[in-house]
Amino acid sequence: MTKQTYPVYGEITGPIVMIGFGSIGRGTLPLIERHFKFDKSRMVVIDPRNDEAELLAKHGVKHIQAHVTKDNYKQLLKPLLTEGAGQGFLVNLSVDTGSVDLMKLCRKLDVLYIDTVVEPWLGFYFDKNMKNSERTNYALRETFAPRRRRIRAAPPPSPPAAQTRAWSRGSSSRRSSTSPTKPA
Repeated sequence: MTKQTYPVYGEITGPIVMIGFGSIGRGTLPLIERHFKFDKSRMVVIDPRNDEAELLAKHGVKHIQAHVTKDNYKQLLKPLLTEGAGQGFLVNLSVDTGSVDLMKLCRKLDVLYIDTVVEPWLGFYFDKNMKNSERTNYALRETFAPRRRRIRAAPPPSPPAAQTRAWSRGSSSRRSSTSPTKPA
């Protein structure tokens, strides 16, 4: 049997940190492995569950069993994303992680960023001090809109970031400020 070859679309020169390893993460890992050139020893998955640790080990990917929270994200992510040479890449596939805060951190660190949706920190959807209309996905996406306009207006080089509107097992519609990587 011949080994299948896949096109390589880009190179990630720094660490890759993936937040979340649910169904989307399990599907994304092989895509990253197939279509990007990167140093696998520099890839880390952060997920509070340990049920996929064996699968990650089989792929040669380090697993950190932790929750990424509003209180710990900077301390947890900064050392992982800036370790060694090259430009890091944060792949956010988790729920209850503040997408806008993560994007701001990545921009500050000159790290590439991609996210499946604009996600709030834990508790946003249940905040009794907010009107129902302020707790919708539409309202949450609108908090990202001014940032997207500033990113587009910023002089290059600014680290690329991609944010989608929705991503589910069956379909995705992509909306990005710039492409997540430069073609090889």
